[in-house]
Amino acid sequence: MTTLNTKPPIANRFMSSVPLITAVAAFGYAAAVVVLLLSGGQLPFAVPAASPGNISPGGLPTGMLTYLLPVSAVIGGWLAAAIHARKRPPRFLAAAATAFGGAYTAVVLLFMVDSQILSVAGYIPFLLFKAIFDPAALQDLDVQWAVLGHQLVLIAGIVLWLLTAATAVRKAKAACVLCGRNDDGGRGWFSAAGAARWSTPVTVAAAIIPAAYAVVRFAWAVGIPLGIEDAFLRKMQETGATYSALGLASMALLGAVLTLGLIQKWGSAFPKWVPVVGGRQVPVLLAVIPAVFVSIIVVAAGVELIETAVSGMTGGVPFDWNNWGTLAPAFLWPLWGPLLAASALAYYLKRRGSCSTCGRDN
Repeated sequence: MTTLNTKPPIANRFMSSVPLITAVAAFGYAAAVVVLLLSGGQLPFAVPAASPGNISPGGLPTGMLTYLLPVSAVIGGWLAAAIHARKRPPRFLAAAATAFGGAYTAVVLLFMVDSQILSVAGYIPFLLFKAIFDPAALQDLDVQWAVLGHQLVLIAGIVLWLLTAATAVRKAKAACVLCGRNDDGGRGWFSAAGAARWSTPVTVAAAIIPAAYAVVRFAWAVGIPLGIEDAFLRKMQETGATYSALGLASMALLGAVLTLGLIQKWGSAFPKWVPVVGGRQVPVLLAVIPAVFVSIIVVAAGVELIETAVSGMTGGVPFDWNNWGTLAPAFLWPLWGPLLAASALAYYLKRRGSCSTCGRDN
């Protein structure tokens, strides 16, 4: 029997407020850009080495994006506000939110975000470990912090728009705003039973891609020229680049293992030998949030590396039939992102349990 709580839980109030939060964030971003431009500043864009002049990742002029982003933010802000104002928005409004969210996500990942976030996330653990023996190692971290911060803001916008679109669709279908369930009996793809059917092949595929990347980099670290010529391997050994390859390989392998954890028992409950938390349930969002974040940034990184390979401006890194290992393993990253996001979604659907708002558990 379905029961309703007299007081909506915090999560339900948050989901109901997401369109309003998105509208405020969009208008705030547009206002900040206007103030920045009027004061003589410029939006911090990443300009790839493979692109001549003021060209963003993906090939759009940064001047165009400078005005496209705030205008889009205003349009999106009004759309999100309209969704928030309607208790049950019409289906065309839900469709518009979904289309806008998809278009915004595509623009950000294809033209705004590059591989910098992924590089920082991959290199920092290695550099911190290296700094134990060589404090000067942290100086090797060359980061454009303003660009990085702007990209993180835009990624936060992706998350807000995905949640806003989900809220709009749920409200339009008269489904539970918190969990999205309705009275279909739990037979759909997005039910716990449905997710159990497709989660394993999707998750395994999502784990194979970083594992393949790790194999190539581990080979370099132990002196095997897998996918590269001997001369380039010797150059890497002389410059210490093989240690970086070892760090990246380790992070990629860890990512593959954690991805597989989404369909393993130890991914739902901490192993008993783990101190303090052993035997306890893994919080669902502890697994879902990092997976979703990585699924976003690997798409942008993969697109950038593909563009680099196609342009031939690889910054001195050889890429040809004899040196395919330098860039080719990253060509699957744009596929890795959606697969990882789907794996995280399946994990969430299988573990979310009964809804605290509508009481449904299908």
